[in-house]
Amino acid sequence: MEQNNSIYTVLILVVTLAPGISRAQGPSSWQFEADKLVISVTTSDAEYEDTRSYQVAVANDIRTLSRVDVNRDGVVTNAWLTDLDNDDAFEIVVSVSQLGGGNIGAADIHEWNGFRFDSSRVARLSGAQEIGYQGYDQFEIVNGRLTRSFPRFEDKDGSRTPSGQMSNFEYRFKEQRWVAPDQ
Repeated sequence: MEQNNSIYTVLILVVTLAPGISRAQGPSSWQFEADKLVISVTTSDAEYEDTRSYQVAVANDIRTLSRVDVNRDGVVTNAWLTDLDNDDAFEIVVSVSQLGGGNIGAADIHEWNGFRFDSSRVARLSGAQEIGYQGYDQFEIVNGRLTRSFPRFEDKDGSRTPSGQMSNFEYRFKEQRWVAPDQ
């Protein structure tokens, strides 16, 4: 019996400490590597913090080079490392849902410029793009582009109900606007 316990202990140590084994990040933490830098996105714990926020940090082998703290009254749902404008400077895109306690979603873009971030929020939908909008946004990076989709709602008997159709848009980072995918 003692021998079996020793074997289990060794296996646990090997799995836990072995270099090169990928460890899954928790639902509130993402880590990326680019240009010999480590980029981390970490969210605050909404149970213990007054405001929901997240932090993006960039570090090299020696120290933290830059950090940006973002207060968002929402839940961080995903983060991506990408190059939206193909300028060889990476961007960190962070998607957020339940803004202000509602169903509205948003995305923030943090573009790396040497030793700091230039941060921006994506543009709002234009008037025609908002038709049937009630939130429930889904953001993704597809082929290096930020996409956004959400179910369309319609008025039926005085209430808003899902129409069964989806709206889909692609973000033009340089132009700071959403467009239909076929434009």
